[in-house]
Amino acid sequence: MIKSIYIAIYTVIFAALVPTMTLAESFDYRFDVLLGLAKIGEMQVAANSDGKSYSVATALYTTGLVGAVYDVRYDQSAIGRISAGGALVPIMHIATHDEKGKISRLEILFSGDRVSRVAFDPAKSVPSEVTTYRNTVDPMSLMYFLLRPVGATKVCSGEVVMFDGRKRSTVRFTKIKRYSDGRVECNISYSGNGGRGGIALSALVFRPDNNDLMRIQKFEAHTSLGTLTIKAR
Repeated sequence: MIKSIYIAIYTVIFAALVPTMTLAESFDYRFDVLLGLAKIGEMQVAANSDGKSYSVATALYTTGLVGAVYDVRYDQSAIGRISAGGALVPIMHIATHDEKGKISRLEILFSGDRVSRVAFDPAKSVPSEVTTYRNTVDPMSLMYFLLRPVGATKVCSGEVVMFDGRKRSTVRFTKIKRYSDGRVECNISYSGNGGRGGIALSALVFRPDNNDLMRIQKFEAHTSLGTLTIKAR
């Protein structure tokens, strides 16, 4: 069950906003991963952009008693370019899963606006039509756009098609709430042959920083074991 939770963490939190940006920037986050009141892991995110290209990397791993019993680590990274119109155009996505020393790897390559290659190690079946998929983004490019500081009007808006190596999902925002203190909350809905990996995302919460730029505060989802929260430090 812990394994399914960690896989689903990546599924639900990478589904985000329409990816557009223009300015050079860099940022990093540190998150605690909680199941109910118990901390079960941590996540780190670091990203950079020079205005023409971008890169992002994350590490998600178990800690404490859970880590001692079930040692799991997920590392993901992506690089891409930024179009003249500001859209993120992915080039390569790499994901590595280390479960008690058993390692698996996924690589997604893009050429222009389409998926050009998908490779799993150990090998897994990949839909034969993946190279016809166009105008999709990988999970890490979505992570980049979700976490970059933006104005209040740009959070929880738009839709995007995400490709995770095997399935596609059209992702939209629902139940958007904007509060007088600047906080913004919303849910996410999925359609298509992708989805939530068995965990329904219940909330994204953003708050303005001292420069009135919105920053993610937490992701929340419901599981059969309780509420899963990924909370920024």
